[in-house]
Amino acid sequence: MLSNRFTRFTIFVSALILTLATLACSINLPATPPPPITVTVTPPPAIASPEPGTRSAPLAGSPTVTPSTAPAPSTVTATAPITRTFAPTATLKTTTNIRSGPGAQYAILGNLAAGLSVRLTGRNADQSWWQIEFSASPNGRAWVLATNTNVITGTDALPVASAPPPPTRVPSPPTSVPVIATAAPRSDLAVFRADRDKTAAGECTTLRWDVNNAQSVFVFLGSEEVPVTEHDTRTICPEITTVYKLRVVSPNGSTQQYTFTVAVNQDCGNSADITRYEASALEIKTGASVTLSWDVTCAQGVFFKEGKNAQQQVGSHDAVEVQPEKSTTYRLIAVNKDGSEVRRDITINVVP
Repeated sequence: MLSNRFTRFTIFVSALILTLATLACSINLPATPPPPITVTVTPPPAIASPEPGTRSAPLAGSPTVTPSTAPAPSTVTATAPITRTFAPTATLKTTTNIRSGPGAQYAILGNLAAGLSVRLTGRNADQSWWQIEFSASPNGRAWVLATNTNVITGTDALPVASAPPPPTRVPSPPTSVPVIATAAPRSDLAVFRADRDKTAAGECTTLRWDVNNAQSVFVFLGSEEVPVTEHDTRTICPEITTVYKLRVVSPNGSTQQYTFTVAVNQDCGNSADITRYEASALEIKTGASVTLSWDVTCAQGVFFKEGKNAQQQVGSHDAVEVQPEKSTTYRLIAVNKDGSEVRRDITINVVP
């Protein structure tokens, strides 16, 4: 009986322990929080401020910084201001010969077409010729007849340029000496012609030529022989019948000559003809300039008269620049063989 009680007690205790264990597993206990982390901050050692005039030693393990030398200040040199000089220009009124000096006795360096502008660099004493920039000249300068140009202002300030010595004219060989062309290869056929082969005295026309494969080409204009290009022109205004010559030198040295005659009608009767008389402007402002130009044929003399001033003799193909202070009439007078006159007037109106 005692053993039965012990057995039942043992079973009871075991069931009780089992029940308690089951209850303990079913209870959700809160998680235990982690222990707090303690951070200890150690302040850096105090650094004493250096005394004035002393340098503190660098900290151990710190990099050494070497100060760079400050660059010396740059020096700015002031330059003198640039002075721009006004250079007047001129516009060509007609195809014009460009010469090496101020005069018809100087060699022709080339020609420029009407309407082109040229830069003026100087003048002769009476302002009848302008010195211009001309790249084809050996010294970059050449001369143009002033009456063949239109210039507005600025010519009085141009310096008087020194002219080269006049060339010594070499007499042309007698025309009776024939020019012999050899049988060796020569230049291709040169076409030498003029726009008109008959003109009145003083009337202008144009010589033209075309040459290929030439070593050099020269044209004789009645008073001088000048070098030209293979394809070129010249404006001529013969007063008498004139024979013009073109001389072509081939690469092998052989020479071929061509001629063209412009016949001038000297029998003009008794009537001079003012074929052109015009002004660059008929109305200008005070202080402005205007150019008058003309062409006259078959005249014994040509004269120009400004207002009430005395008339002055001029060329048959000429021009003049005027600067009237008030409205003025300009008269061109062509004198016939019998002394009678042909007159043309142009009035330039001046406005404020």
